[in-house]
Amino acid sequence: MDNNLTISTLTFALTSNGKEGSVRREVSRGANLPEVMTVRHQDYVDSATKIAGTRSVLRFDRHIALSGGLIAPVSAYLVVAAPKDVNVASSDILAVVERVAQVIQEDDLGLDLADEVFVGKQQ
Repeated sequence: MDNNLTISTLTFALTSNGKEGSVRREVSRGANLPEVMTVRHQDYVDSATKIAGTRSVLRFDRHIALSGGLIAPVSAYLVVAAPKDVNVASSDILAVVERVAQVIQEDDLGLDLADEVFVGKQQ
């Protein structure tokens, strides 16, 4: 992955990088209200099948100034777990991630999660 990553119009600059993952930061709303993108990788063994694999977590934190003067993040996570096997292709992983994105945006069954998220009775 490149040092800087542009998503929509936001550029996330690499702040740390290592074998287990990376952290990128975007500060267009100010240094005190960053958006932070964290990627972490971890080996795991599925408890049911006893098959070894890799678990990757993508986390976005958008820091918000709260009414009491504190700053706290609103966070979203995507966890991808895949067995370590030669028959598991990147296209298989991409296919399930695309399914998640489609459900969030909308689908033909009428489940549009973008319309189902409410905070304080506001959509």
